[in-house]
Amino acid sequence: MKQAIILYRNEENIEAINFIQKNFEEIFGQYISFSNYYLTRLDPHTILKADAFLVRDESILQEAKAFVDDFSKMIKINRSPARESLKQISSIPAGSNVLLVNDCYESALNTVYSFYEIGVSHINFIPYDSTLARTGIYDQLEIAVTPSEPHLVPPPPKTVIDIGYRRVSFDTMFKLMQLLDLDVGIVNRNLQRHIHSVVESNEGFHANYVYGYLKSEMLSNVVNSSENGMLLTDSFFRPVYANRQALKIFQAVNKNHIQITDYLPPERLRAQEQVEEPVMINGDAYGLEKNAIRLMDDVVGYCMIFQDYGKTRAQSLLMKRTGFAAKYQFKDIVCESREMAQVIDTARQIAEADDTILISGESGTGKELLAQSIHNASRRRKGPFIAINCAALPDALLESELFGYEPGSFTGASSHGKKGLFELAMHGTLFLDEIGEISPKFQASFLRAIQERQIIRVGGKELIDIDVRFITVTNQDLRQKVKDGTFRSDLFFRLNVLPLTIPPLRRRKADIPALLKYFLREDYRNVTQAELAFLDQYSWPGNVRELENVCTFYKTMHRFPEYLFADTPEEAPRRGPDDGSREILKLIQENTCPAHGIGRANLIYQLKSRNCLLSDRSLRQILEDLRRKGLITVKPGRCGAQITEQGSAYLRTFPPESESTENRW
Repeated sequence: MKQAIILYRNEENIEAINFIQKNFEEIFGQYISFSNYYLTRLDPHTILKADAFLVRDESILQEAKAFVDDFSKMIKINRSPARESLKQISSIPAGSNVLLVNDCYESALNTVYSFYEIGVSHINFIPYDSTLARTGIYDQLEIAVTPSEPHLVPPPPKTVIDIGYRRVSFDTMFKLMQLLDLDVGIVNRNLQRHIHSVVESNEGFHANYVYGYLKSEMLSNVVNSSENGMLLTDSFFRPVYANRQALKIFQAVNKNHIQITDYLPPERLRAQEQVEEPVMINGDAYGLEKNAIRLMDDVVGYCMIFQDYGKTRAQSLLMKRTGFAAKYQFKDIVCESREMAQVIDTARQIAEADDTILISGESGTGKELLAQSIHNASRRRKGPFIAINCAALPDALLESELFGYEPGSFTGASSHGKKGLFELAMHGTLFLDEIGEISPKFQASFLRAIQERQIIRVGGKELIDIDVRFITVTNQDLRQKVKDGTFRSDLFFRLNVLPLTIPPLRRRKADIPALLKYFLREDYRNVTQAELAFLDQYSWPGNVRELENVCTFYKTMHRFPEYLFADTPEEAPRRGPDDGSREILKLIQENTCPAHGIGRANLIYQLKSRNCLLSDRSLRQILEDLRRKGLITVKPGRCGAQITEQGSAYLRTFPPESESTENRW
């Protein structure tokens, strides 16, 4: 049994002290032993030890601090009038001036506030201050209200209404329950009864407590029936809830006995990607599924599901054999650009939802790679991932593939019928590529399936419920197709719930070196700076897929395809980036002042005066390269480009040159 100490200054009002203790025992009597201590009777060197400390008067909090072993266990006792006192108060004539008497002025004032806060406004309460009694200011008051302190009501005789001792407030009881982790059935039942026995202004808090308890019990009934262990933690991985199976797995009496950090290293706990390796807990292997719980952009906790690793492994192998598995995760996406990093960050958040996703982007940007990563980061990762190219099949075949068919429904149909991809993707993800290519006729059928989450097989009559997440992909402008009347607007808005757009490679040039390293591996060291400059100038209409093909060509032929260079603009630097960059850097140095630098228009003009022709696009790329290297800063407006100390030091490493600028370009 837990121990709680109630601290008082002295024992002058023993009846009220006993009443308060009885209040606490009515709620926690089976779980907490309460003891009363008085500061005036304690030895100055006494240190009290208990699971909780309760103090009636906040004026003694500072004194009490010296006598307790842990001040964080301290709770101030708030008190509220009993609900039956409302009937007595309501009988007082409206407009009356009423003296409210308690054992001290502060207590009387708190009682007045309690009545005012719940809307008792038909009378005027005047809190009694004993130090003013001799002034005669209370002599004209005929009615006095007191919580079991009638002997303190000053003369002359008045109509005294005794409303009984104030009860311990609900919020104090709730704090004590939370502090001592006594969220159990009996205590909650007693708190439910206590709510109806006090008069308090925080009715919303009472209602939230009741609703929260009901929801908690409902969820407990659901998760306790699961064969998987379920553990809910806060953002620091401290257990908040554990179902029966989780307690069994960890061999714990309650959630507080589970120390998840004893079983999982910090890097595994903090990992954003799902890790396939099993977790060993008390000699048994479990597959771990960890999902972050977010409040807007902040992670406030985690839901962990522990599954029998043998069953999990068997299910995973089955999906891989049937080809219904996603191979890629976010960690497999190679990128260095800020633009792509933002797309991935958004996709991670979208993965935690369960709504339909529409991924847009040019051909070859990696839309399916992103879709598989979303699936593997979602709660459906253990389910199948099934992909189909909508543009590759005619309507009739697409319908039978997606919806399935009954035996003999058309010529050539299997005599046993066939499940469609909607059914095969149950509890998983259905990836629909080139969704913009489906015909208007099939759009209507697909709209109904995605809207109602029900299908009918071809040739069938029975409705089949489906539990599938849709990820759709297009390289077309569906909004324009809606305007043109070739794509249904209602279907578009059903698909465009969580939109993602992957930028083309020409808009994320910072990814090119990283992708080259990934595709070329050890051959990357043979690529020259001049070749990198050409690749940076190229527009990459085929995006990452084209870059991968170019790398395959390079590994075979030890050079890049000629068409890359034939397609490069004339003003592209032909001798590598350093030749032109150095001249531009020198111009920036000459024009750098404390207050401003030089803008692109001025740079182009000065270069032209030196017979150096350069387009705005090429200049932008050179300036961005210099900025990434830390040689210049680029600011908007008149500031323009300014050289840095690192840039000046870089120029000093070159000997003076006598040749003309025209020759160097």
